[in-house]
This record gives sequence, structure tokens and C-alpha cells, in this order.
Amino acid sequence: MEKKFLSVKDLAMIAIFVALIIVCTWITIPLGPVPFTLQTFAVCVTGGVLGIKRGTIAVVVYILLGIVGVPVFSNFSAGIVKFIPNTETGMLGGFILGFILTVIIIGIFKNLSKDKDNKIKALYLGIGMVLGDIACLTFGTVWFWQFNPMHVGLAASISACVIPFIIPDLAKIIVALIVSTQVNLLRLGQ
Repeated sequence: MEKKFLSVKDLAMIAIFVALIIVCTWITIPLGPVPFTLQTFAVCVTGGVLGIKRGTIAVVVYILLGIVGVPVFSNFSAGIVKFIPNTETGMLGGFILGFILTVIIIGIFKNLSKDKDNKIKALYLGIGMVLGDIACLTFGTVWFWQFNPMHVGLAASISACVIPFIIPDLAKIIVALIVSTQVNLLRLGQ
């Protein structure tokens, strides 16, 4: 019997996590050029529960919804304009695209921990989430530095895009790790 690329359960789980990412994105606190949202939390949980394939599909679907005009980005925004360099909205597109890296890295660490006990699985997921967040922050910051219309330098870009988010992102990762671990124990993520 041939195995399907995605089962009905897979599609349902992907849809649920796309919705989670959207809702968490809408929870926004402006902190300068880069807003504080719960996207990092949602993307970490998505990767931690769904893994590489389903998690990446969920994040890509989320991004595609925004590109075609569904208001799924922060402040209920949408459109390809989020990714056009040297515009006020396009300078943040790297963070959105960076979520693909985040979910892939988390999924890799989830796969690496498959045959381990629950504490080791949680450790692997935690490492994956931290490294995934670092990858997203790096990609987004470099994008911001290269494509912001104010042409600020690298140090100013790091000050705007990384420094204010270190503690909040660590807090979101800790909560995402707890949620992912609990959901995986319930076997919903399998």
C-alpha cells in the first residue's frame, strides 16, 4: 500500500498550527521598528510538535496566506510588500522568512531525539528552538541591515532587532518547549 504524502490528520494538524501562528502574530506590542509578537512561540511549538515536514508546510502556508493578501502578519497586515527591500514594511520580511529556518532546525532536532527518553527529547527540542531562534534573528537582522530605507549600520540593526528580543524570546522558547513536550507526550504530534 502506497503511503500518502500527507494524511487527513496531517492536513488537520497543519491547519491548526497555521491558525496558531496567525493568532499569535496578531498579539503585537510595538517596540520600535521590530514589533514584539508571539510568532516565535507559535513557530517553536509548530516545529516542536509537527516536525520538519508538517511544520515547514504550516509555516510556508502561513507566509503564502500573507503574501496573497490575507491579513496574517503583525498589525493585521499582508501582502508581498512585506518582502520588498528598502521599504518601511519590507525591511522586516527577513524575520518572516526566517521562520522557515527556525521550524526546519527545530524539526531536525526533534528527529535526532526520536529514540531518546523524554528528558533527552526535551533537551534536544530546547537546543533546536534556541538555534532556530538564533537563525531567524540572524537572517532577519541581516535582511533589516541590508534592506532598511534608513540605511542604518550593522550595530544599529543588532540594537534594534536582537538586543530587545533576547529575554522575551528565551521566555517564549521556554513556554514553547513546555507546551511542545506536553503535546508530544499526549502523542498528538506523532
